Amino acid sequence: MLPFLVPSSSAARASTQLARKLLMSTKRQLHLARRHTSTFVGHPSPTARNEETDDDFDDASQLRHQRTDSDTFSHFDRRAFVPQTTLSSGKLKASYEIAAASRHATYNFRQAVGSRDPTQIIAVYEDLIRAHQRHADDVLDSSSHTVGPSDIGFPVRKADIQTAIRYLIQHAQREGSMEWRYVEACQQMFQDMSQTFGFRIGPTDLHRQLQACCLAERSRIDPRVAFRQLRADYPDWRTTSVEWNIVISHFAQRKLYAQAIKVWQEMQKLGVEAEAALHNTMIRVLTVNNAKEAEAHLHHLKQKQGELGIDTLTTAVEGLCKLISTGRAKDREATMSKLQSYASQLRQAIEALPSDAMEPSAWHTLLRYEAEVLGPTQALETARQASRSGVATSTTLNVLLRAHVEEIRELQSSDEALELLDRVQSAIDPRRGIQPDDRCYNVLMLGLLDDLYAETALFDGDANFFAADEAAARRCDRLLRTQPTPNQIREAQLLYDHVRSLSIPATPLLVTPLLQAYCEAFLPSLPSAMKLLKDMLDDRLSALSISARKNSASSRRRPAQPLMIGVKIIQLVLDACVRLRDISSAYNLLARLLDAGVPISATQKTDVIGRLMGITTSWTEAFHVYRLLSRFPTTSSSGRSTGLDERGYITTLENFRSLSFPSSTESDTSVAPPEHLLAILADMRIAGYRPTPSIYTTILDYYSKTPTPSYLGVKATHEALQADIALEPDLSLINALMNAYNRAEEPVMVLAIWDSLLATRQDIDGITLGVVLDTCGRFGLLSVARKALATVRRLEEDEGKRGRSAMTKGAWDSWLECLARCGRLEEAIELVFGEMRRSLFREAISLHDLDLIEEVSVTELTVRSTQAPIRDTRGNIIGPDSKTLSTLLKFTARERDRRQKRFTSSNRSTSIWHTLRNRIREELSWIYPQVKAIGESTSL
Repeated sequence: MLPFLVPSSSAARASTQLARKLLMSTKRQLHLARRHTSTFVGHPSPTARNEETDDDFDDASQLRHQRTDSDTFSHFDRRAFVPQTTLSSGKLKASYEIAAASRHATYNFRQAVGSRDPTQIIAVYEDLIRAHQRHADDVLDSSSHTVGPSDIGFPVRKADIQTAIRYLIQHAQREGSMEWRYVEACQQMFQDMSQTFGFRIGPTDLHRQLQACCLAERSRIDPRVAFRQLRADYPDWRTTSVEWNIVISHFAQRKLYAQAIKVWQEMQKLGVEAEAALHNTMIRVLTVNNAKEAEAHLHHLKQKQGELGIDTLTTAVEGLCKLISTGRAKDREATMSKLQSYASQLRQAIEALPSDAMEPSAWHTLLRYEAEVLGPTQALETARQASRSGVATSTTLNVLLRAHVEEIRELQSSDEALELLDRVQSAIDPRRGIQPDDRCYNVLMLGLLDDLYAETALFDGDANFFAADEAAARRCDRLLRTQPTPNQIREAQLLYDHVRSLSIPATPLLVTPLLQAYCEAFLPSLPSAMKLLKDMLDDRLSALSISARKNSASSRRRPAQPLMIGVKIIQLVLDACVRLRDISSAYNLLARLLDAGVPISATQKTDVIGRLMGITTSWTEAFHVYRLLSRFPTTSSSGRSTGLDERGYITTLENFRSLSFPSSTESDTSVAPPEHLLAILADMRIAGYRPTPSIYTTILDYYSKTPTPSYLGVKATHEALQADIALEPDLSLINALMNAYNRAEEPVMVLAIWDSLLATRQDIDGITLGVVLDTCGRFGLLSVARKALATVRRLEEDEGKRGRSAMTKGAWDSWLECLARCGRLEEAIELVFGEMRRSLFREAISLHDLDLIEEVSVTELTVRSTQAPIRDTRGNIIGPDSKTLSTLLKFTARERDRRQKRFTSSNRSTSIWHTLRNRIREELSWIYPQVKAIGESTSL
């Protein structure tokens, strides 16, 4: 062997160690590759392989192909086959401290998910994202090649995030809608699943995102648009009838029938096969709008299934009953014939069911049909016959009771109400095994109070598709009905006392009719209303304590839902407090609700704050209202989330500034105390909402544009914006601050801000210069004004500024007024007819901002301006206008009167006022009719 081919001893040792390390690394990576399975689209990685939980069957075949390729490769090469991505990703490992922190964050997230508390899930998820970022940064710092999201090795599982999203959706389904912050959390988790953690997005994930969009409150998302976007982003997603039914049901529940039909038509174009559940939804939609189309859906289902299912028959009977009861049926006889046919089929389907497989919704729909068509007696007889099989429940009792509409409306006493209930219960439950619930007593109470809602409540079923129609009917009936008499209220109170003696909880359904009667009376009875509300709150606290004991006995038990007290109930009492202007009772009510932990949404809190502030008698009371309501929990899932939303803080600031109080209540009530107004602003920052410059601008305008400007308010606001390190002030805010100090008679601060702007070469505009000139004029600082003008002109010349000059029409007006205040009237008059016009004309020509087609010179514009105004492209007058000359006429008239007092022999015709007036008539004749009367008859 040649000498130069023999490696040195050090090189040989290094090569041996390197080979040993590579061999150990290869064995370790091969072991990891055999342990993991991959479901990540694209290049497989060991981290992503163990994370999938969706049923994606194509990935298994891909894995088999990978193993076959590796086996084939091993026949030709004795080296173990190790994918390049696996080999490289195996070298990526976070430090021990970072890995431990990641495991701890993952454990906390799983604990939060296990609690099913939406607020806790969202808060801990933010910690998880921060831990992942630290983990990723640590791995990337130690890596010399590109690392994908799935190669980081973060310990969270896809199932953890999927479960968190599922619990957020389940919480929204229980509440009836999803708060916007929960929707955003679901969307963020969905995006992070693929972009941050590298998990594969499956059909289940897309399905839940669509659910979140449809559950969003206040329709902040159009589900139709969101559905299209999801399908466009994931073209391989094969949607089913279930997803389309979610979107169509969303529109149907909100009575947006046209939108629901458009979604149905879009689904048909895509060739998606509709299942029975979707056909049932469309039957409900089309029953209201197009009975023929609804009949076509029924015919299609009958042809496909051989016979209509019990759910479809229930939907058809329910919809046709609604059409007949509300008088919407165009052909009542034909509709009645179809109704009888479907009701007969429904009866047969119910009778064919085993006794232990009874469908409650179908059974109750049949009873409603008989009550509407055959009368309540027949419905009662049918229920009596079926009660032997034990299918009757409290809901059955409620349905039958509501069928007796005429008898309910004729109730005169609580005894008659109880007799009617006993008669109906005796027919279907002679042994009294069914306990009447709050729904039954609600109907009786409405009848005693002569509420016509008892009539429309006949077809108010469980999860009724027409719930929106019923709510609208109830609002209409409340407007039409007369207020209950004192005797009716007394009988309803006796019925309520009887129900309470039976140990039935004071639920909102039981309390609301009587509470409404007390609060909407000509003279509201607040003590009685507060007593009813106290009963509700006491029963709610009792239910919460019982639930807590049960949950402590079984940690895996799902938390029981407490009695929910809606804000509409609270609003009844608050409205009564506002009508009576009884702020003390409102305080008492809010204190009780706060102690009971009753949640109020941020939007509703804002509305209540505004209404109660209107009945306060001092700034301290108004601020106390804000403080009290801001402490309320904003969600029912957690009592720790308080405060308002961003719009709520802005609205509260506006409401607070709009208040005014008599001067006798406090020493200074002209404006709000700065400590109160700025405390709301501080709470806004603490809540995570950054006040914009426009918010500070409105506060400065509030303190400076009152009849007596508040220097303390301006100074405190200035200090607050200085302390706001996140604020990026714009020129409008700076101008407002300067103007506020100008109005508060603090010229030193105005000039100090002006000097700092010039020193730092900040942008200024005509408003900035106008404020400085106005300040100088008000305080006789003519030399400072001339210096400011000279500085601006020099800066514009040095910079070669080709845009608009800071010497705008408004700045010219301020400069002329400054000269007039300082006694330089002659100079001001010469400027207004000379340099002011020429400079503004010259600028308009250079910027092509003239409302003229032909090209003109400054001289031509000056000549034309004597007869008619010259306008820019926006229609504004270029040059002096009536406002400019009115100001000068007032000052010249004042100078005229001053000189006449000193020199009685002065000739009136030679006064400076006459001189200005004559020049206006000669050189600006189109303005003269507008200003000729200024200074004629009165001394200004």
